[in-house]
Amino acid sequence: MQTLFIAKGTLRWHISNIRLKLGAHCIRDIVRLQAIMPVHTMSTLRFSPRGQEVFLLIREGMTNKRIGECLGMGVNGVKRHKEKMLLQNNCVTMLELIAKYHGAHGGENG
Repeated sequence: MQTLFIAKGTLRWHISNIRLKLGAHCIRDIVRLQAIMPVHTMSTLRFSPRGQEVFLLIREGMTNKRIGECLGMGVNGVKRHKEKMLLQNNCVTMLELIAKYHGAHGGENG
């Protein structure tokens, strides 16, 4: 399993987007809201079959280029799948989509 390193500024940006999306004022509010938010699962989140493959590789921390190599597609194709996933699941960032997925699985790694 690879370790994913995220710069502090990037993490702050994603947390800020999640806070805006949820209308939360602080991380504590996000945790409280998570307890009352509807649970999402792989079956309730919307993915095309290829989108699901892309999503699972994103969760592994792979870059667009590496995902494209693994799935035999170009970087722009990977980007289009990511955009489609975000739109279909009403998310602003991939981090938000991953958080929805993991929220449904109680922090499972699988």
